[in-house]
Amino acid sequence: MKKAIMSLALAFTGLFATTSANATVYFESDFNGLPDSTKSINGGLITLGAYGNPFTHGIVRDSSLTIYSGAQYNGANSGPIAGLAADRDNGLSILRMTGSYKTFAAYDGTPWSSAASIQWSNALAYFPYTTIEISSSGVADWTNFTLDLDLTGFNTDRNHIAEIQANFFIGGNAPGDLHVDNLKIETVASVPEPSVASLLGFGALGLVATRFRRRS
Repeated sequence: MKKAIMSLALAFTGLFATTSANATVYFESDFNGLPDSTKSINGGLITLGAYGNPFTHGIVRDSSLTIYSGAQYNGANSGPIAGLAADRDNGLSILRMTGSYKTFAAYDGTPWSSAASIQWSNALAYFPYTTIEISSSGVADWTNFTLDLDLTGFNTDRNHIAEIQANFFIGGNAPGDLHVDNLKIETVASVPEPSVASLLGFGALGLVATRFRRRS
């Protein structure tokens, strides 16, 4: 019986081993200590850069990533992230972005009335894979977010996994700024679905029970 219990414990350890696999951190920054004039923030394997107007003010303000409104499309992105295919093949199949966001009034005090997005998007075709939409009503308090993208369904040719980027933007000319803080971009191992884990667990328990009955 003791041997069977040990076998069961080893089975569960193997089942959930993916949760302890090493992650690849591509970007991590709290944006503290960076001057307002910074237009490129290098946090590790990727760099965030600004686009649109007026990006001459930079994209770091008040110790956060800042996307200014006032043009048709203002934003910041990472450009295509290299290495995702290798991570996916090594079991790190979830591309994860975490952080917090908040909307602010424009420089002249005009209340936020724009709309913004935090995305995993295609760097060449400019379409989103997954998106957090921030409406014209805005978000007055810092709000934590997690945006995942499952890499298992992506092909390795140039039109897919090699073109994934992080993108933050404000569309339209309405006033207000989007701030993002404590940003982290990484690949992590996927966790088994609860239903799958339950089925495997019950199966293992059944095997132990069967062995125990036979020995009895």
